[in-house]
Amino acid sequence: MMPHSFESILESLPQGIVLLDPASAVTAFNSRTLDILGLPEGAIRKGMAIDGLLGADCRAVASRRSAIGKPHTSQFVLSDGRMISLTCAPSKDGGWILSYEDISTLIRVEDSLAEQHRRFDAALSNMPHGLCMFDSVKNLILCNPSYARMYNLPDLLTQPGTPLVDILAYRSREGNGPADTATYFDVVFEATARGAVASQNIVLTDGRVIKITHNPMQNGGYVATHEDVTKTVRLAEELRRHHDQLEATVKSRTAEVERQARELERMLTQERNINELQRQFVAMASHEFRTPLAIIDAAAQRLLRKRGAVEPEFLSDKVDQIRASVNRIVDLMESILSAGRLDTGKIDISYTACALRSLIRTCCERQSTIAKTHSFVLDIDGLPEFIDGDPRTLAQVFTNLLSNAVKYAPGTSEIRVTAWAETGNVKVSVSDDGVGIDPEDVPRLFQRYFRARTSIGIAGTGIGLNLVKQIVELHNGSIEVRSAKGCGSTFTVTLPIKRSGNASATNDAA
Repeated sequence: MMPHSFESILESLPQGIVLLDPASAVTAFNSRTLDILGLPEGAIRKGMAIDGLLGADCRAVASRRSAIGKPHTSQFVLSDGRMISLTCAPSKDGGWILSYEDISTLIRVEDSLAEQHRRFDAALSNMPHGLCMFDSVKNLILCNPSYARMYNLPDLLTQPGTPLVDILAYRSREGNGPADTATYFDVVFEATARGAVASQNIVLTDGRVIKITHNPMQNGGYVATHEDVTKTVRLAEELRRHHDQLEATVKSRTAEVERQARELERMLTQERNINELQRQFVAMASHEFRTPLAIIDAAAQRLLRKRGAVEPEFLSDKVDQIRASVNRIVDLMESILSAGRLDTGKIDISYTACALRSLIRTCCERQSTIAKTHSFVLDIDGLPEFIDGDPRTLAQVFTNLLSNAVKYAPGTSEIRVTAWAETGNVKVSVSDDGVGIDPEDVPRLFQRYFRARTSIGIAGTGIGLNLVKQIVELHNGSIEVRSAKGCGSTFTVTLPIKRSGNASATNDAA
């Protein structure tokens, strides 16, 4: 049973097998050997010498086995053109195992693949456009010479595995990278999201325009072609310019009418906006004037009812109310007039030696007569004796800030005024614990007529802080605010101690 099993195994093998004893005589073989070598039945027999097997080529290959002493593979061609691979391997008994395999088809396939590869290389090399392929992590798989020439890439950066970031960094240094790197990869994302080809024109820093077309691959990478479309784009732009000029010529007769119509619409819109602002201002100003006038009227009526029987304390109280209301009206009128003078460029900044400490105390004392519900805590001894400034307009600045602090802190009684000198400037802060300001409203706080949302229900014209800011800036100073809703506000004015040359020329001109 054993020999029969061994012969069955030999016959089942796809290769041709010949077993030789140490004397190079055939001890076994299979029929596949005859098929592969194209031999008739009986051409190989047990006991025959290897020298009688096939022709000189086959014998020469087989005879080298003893010289080598280890497995060796060689190839030879049969008379019918087929290519045969012969492997000689030593056996344990000192003999040899010869294995024959017809590799003609494999050779043809390899030759065909090699030819296709040569054609592919030739096609890549002769493409007028740049072509590159990157894997899913944007490392280079391959690129053609046109791609390398287009961006003047050295051989080192055209090797497989080169990261795209290295290529882009080199191009940036060479001056031919994308001008807008933020949108450079938008087309890649678009192509990936669509699962289809996507293109975009990229402007390079050297002025060229490159059309990049991306085609996503299933493995997450992509193939891209790079086409220099600078001339095409420039031509299209030139054609577009000519087209625009032609359209401009055709529309020239109607352009003026359209412009006038737009101007009229703009003026009407502006007029409506001005009317609305004036309406709002008149309403706010009327409310502002009505309150002190009502106080004056009420005090006068009380005095009238008292007639001759007026106690000194009562008379003093009513006179204070009348004077405070008159002061309020005067302040409102002065703010309105100053805003108008600022709009027409007729406000005067008359520089003199301004005793700022005294001015702030006077403003606080005057405000105390108007707002008896609040007290003013002053810490202003750190101010210099004098600064260069206009006492009249600076009095308006601090009167407005103190008045606002009182008005927008109705539930508290203390207003804090702190002042100090700092690197050639003075700083004056007015703080309250009132309603505060929403963070969203702070940037618009100094705009004309703007009122914060936390001021709803509190009288005001919306011109005070705008006036304050303009006067402070005419002094070459600045104003800032720190505030939080429900936690009060702090307005800090910064003014130069000494008048600068530029400020002098600017404000004299004003």
